[in-house]
Amino acid sequence: MITLPASVAPGVQRKSQAGCLMAKKKITAATTPMSPTQAPINILIVDDEPKNLTVLEAILDDPGYRLVRAASAEQALLALLADEFALLILDIRMPDVTGFELAQMIKARKKNANVPIIFLTAYYNEDQHIIEGYDTGAVDYLNKPVNPAILRSKVAIFAELYQKQRNLEDVNRALLGEVSSRRRAEEQLRELNNTLEQRVAERTDSLQQSEARLRDSERQLKDLVAAVPAAIYTTDADGNVTYFNQAAVDLTGCTPAIGSDEWYVTWKLQHPDGRSLPHDQSPMAIALKEGRAIRNAEVVAQRPDGTRVPFIPYPTPLRDGVGKIIGAINLLVDVSERKQAETQQRILLNELNHRVKNNMQMLQILLEAGTRRAKSREARQVLEEASGRIIAMAAAQRVLYTTHDATRFDARDFLKTVCETARQTFPQDMAIDCEADAIQLSNDAAMPLALIANELLTNAVKYGLNGQGAGTIRVRLRRENDSFLFYVEDDGPGFDLQSVQRRSSGLALVQGLARQLGGEFAVTRTPATRCSLRFQ
Repeated sequence: MITLPASVAPGVQRKSQAGCLMAKKKITAATTPMSPTQAPINILIVDDEPKNLTVLEAILDDPGYRLVRAASAEQALLALLADEFALLILDIRMPDVTGFELAQMIKARKKNANVPIIFLTAYYNEDQHIIEGYDTGAVDYLNKPVNPAILRSKVAIFAELYQKQRNLEDVNRALLGEVSSRRRAEEQLRELNNTLEQRVAERTDSLQQSEARLRDSERQLKDLVAAVPAAIYTTDADGNVTYFNQAAVDLTGCTPAIGSDEWYVTWKLQHPDGRSLPHDQSPMAIALKEGRAIRNAEVVAQRPDGTRVPFIPYPTPLRDGVGKIIGAINLLVDVSERKQAETQQRILLNELNHRVKNNMQMLQILLEAGTRRAKSREARQVLEEASGRIIAMAAAQRVLYTTHDATRFDARDFLKTVCETARQTFPQDMAIDCEADAIQLSNDAAMPLALIANELLTNAVKYGLNGQGAGTIRVRLRRENDSFLFYVEDDGPGFDLQSVQRRSSGLALVQGLARQLGGEFAVTRTPATRCSLRFQ
């Protein structure tokens, strides 16, 4: 089996253009082989003697040639399979396969049938040998030692012929390509000419259908906007009304004049607090002037009959294909019923808050009266703890019913209120250092957190002062990553949670409330005693 190496074949070597190892003598050839801008021409030199190959390389050293060495017939055939050659220079006397036999094999292949061959020999110089060489397809026959000038001249002639043939083939291919391209262009032109009228007719019909669909879409859009219960109107880029639906007339109590009324000026505008709102400063005017949509701006419309209608506008600029503002559309949402519902809700909440406060106050009075009448110390302690819890719940309720958000409350206001309420029941020398981050908590956490704070503060007052009767208790509520941390810290000796929780109903209540918040309760004693709750 014959294997190919990284180059072409075993023993086939390519001469570098950097030059030859042997000394070279510059002899001008009879014909310049090629232009320096053209690719080198492949020449295969075959000889079983490496020194002869080296001599040939030295003679034919030229930037325009790419010399490929072959030391045997097998290597020469493999080189011919891998590359296209302009000329073959063969030694006749080689082992196994002679140059004549190799030439016959080369000429037998269609690909290499026209490759010119120059025979070199030092032994076969008889006429019958020369005739045999020409019979095998040789174009020339040189005896060794070869005259370098003659060899270079002959090689240059064949190289020039090969280059001209290759250039001619390139020109023919280019001409064929151009002819083919022109024929295709002519065919396409004929097809275009044949179908131009049909395309024009189809395009005209398509445009007419598109215009009809556009008119239908505009009519459907107007019908749809007219049927929308919300008030809608549009203006041009200067603010002149270009369209309005019946709902806009019903809301404002007047009918604008298309193309002349600016900003819908047949009715007055006011801020929610009653201040006058000039039309050129209205949300619609700002949307057009600044080129942006306006949201969440509440306005009050005063109808010609004097009635006032609160509404929320949604003005949005309209742009053409290049982004230029060509007008705006405004959607007016009547919030009269919502305002009335909010007012009724606030009245109900205030009434509920009032009743809950009265009930809690009544319950607290009853607990205080029970405490005064209780004869045992344990009963008085239980009633006092219950009274403190009622006070903490009342403080939490006061925060919830004074917040503007129906679902969340401010942690700072909440913790400040709870701590201040608890401090009023503590000794005068007791101080509470209370801090909270600016966070919002769910209303569901208010009551459990207030009761936990009350229990931990009461516990710190009783056991965290080392018998001094005075001191400072530190209370904190922080956000840490995705959770919240609440803790009460004092300078007392602390306690072991596992051993105390069975005897303390207050700590049991704290742990139960911590589970209600989905949190974890812990007690640490280094560097200070800290009771902490971490919850989501």
